Formats: sequence, C-alpha cells, structure tokens
Amino acid sequence: MKRLLTHPAIYQFYQELGGFFAARVEAIREYLPIAPGARIIDIGCGPGYIVRHLPAAIDYVGLDIDRPSIDFANARFGDRGKFQTRFFDAAAVEDLGPADIVMMNGVMHHIGDADLAATLAHVRAVLRPGGTLFTLDGCYAPGQSRLAKWLLDNDRGVHVRAADGYRRLLESCFDDVAMHVRDDYSRLPYPFAIGVARKHG
Repeated sequence: MKRLLTHPAIYQFYQELGGFFAARVEAIREYLPIAPGARIIDIGCGPGYIVRHLPAAIDYVGLDIDRPSIDFANARFGDRGKFQTRFFDAAAVEDLGPADIVMMNGVMHHIGDADLAATLAHVRAVLRPGGTLFTLDGCYAPGQSRLAKWLLDNDRGVHVRAADGYRRLLESCFDDVAMHVRDDYSRLPYPFAIGVARKHG
C-alpha cells in the first residue's frame, strides 16, 4: 500500500476516499484566515491539489522533495501557483521569504524531532512578524479506535505523535501556539492534530 501511495494520482484518490484531503480543506477553512495577496509557502505540498481550495488572489509557492509530485502539480496547477522540488532549508528561506503563512499539511509526522526542530526554526525565520504556521497531522489520542490506531501505525510517516508531542515541538520555536484535536473531519476514524503557531513582532 505504501508503494502505491507514491503515485500522485493514487495518493490523491486515497486521500479523498478516506476523507483525509477534505479534512485539510475544512481545517484550513476553520482555523486559518487567509488575507487577499498573502504570500504562502506550502512545505510538503505533494501533487498540489490544495491550491484549488485556497483564495485565488494569493502568492503561493509549493515545495516538495518528490519530483513526480511537483511535475504533476506544475502540469495541473501551474496557473494557480509555483511548485519547486527542493528542501525547505536556510537557502529556501533566503530565496522565498518573507511569507505571511507557512503550511505543513501532513508533514511533521514524517520528520524526527531533531530535524523537525531545525525545520521549524527555518519556518520562523521565513515568516514576517505576525505570520502564521499552520500544521495538520494524524495523532494518537486516548480512546481512539483500533482502526484509527492501525491507520496511524501504517502511515508512510514513522513519527506520528500525540497532540502534546506536536505542541512541544512547535513551542520550541513559537511563543503563541494553539493546538486543536479533531476526530470528526474524515470518513474513516482518524484524529487530527491541528497546530496554529504565530510569530510575534
């Protein structure tokens, strides 16, 4: 199954079938106000489908290290944003900043603590004062169903955490962090940790 999910179209079909992609759309609608003209950097954008659900009048850049996904995104959504195959590192901060919003949808659970702390420091650096980091990841939660745990255990990401684990990492770089846990977004039972971290001036 994990091998099949490396194909952009199959990955998106799985995301939509389980309601996981709809969860991203709903969480952004509910927790991330986006002003017209906002500069958005989307780390781990995958095949780029999320740009269809963002306001048209934005300056969007999607990044991913998977070239087939970026090639797919440029072919399908190149009229809505720019897509690049690259890591988000200090060079990306210099090239792409400053940004009003950074999104990391389904990304943190793919990265170990030390590397994630470094990435979050780069995110803070690229954000303008008052800028926002938005994150969404599956999370372990008390009382979750066996199916939810199985789905999390078998995710392509091997660093799935409880919500408090994600919060601690965000708080290592940001003073203002809100964490929301929702289990009512997807068709399949699946708890999501939604982080909203803001950079003060």
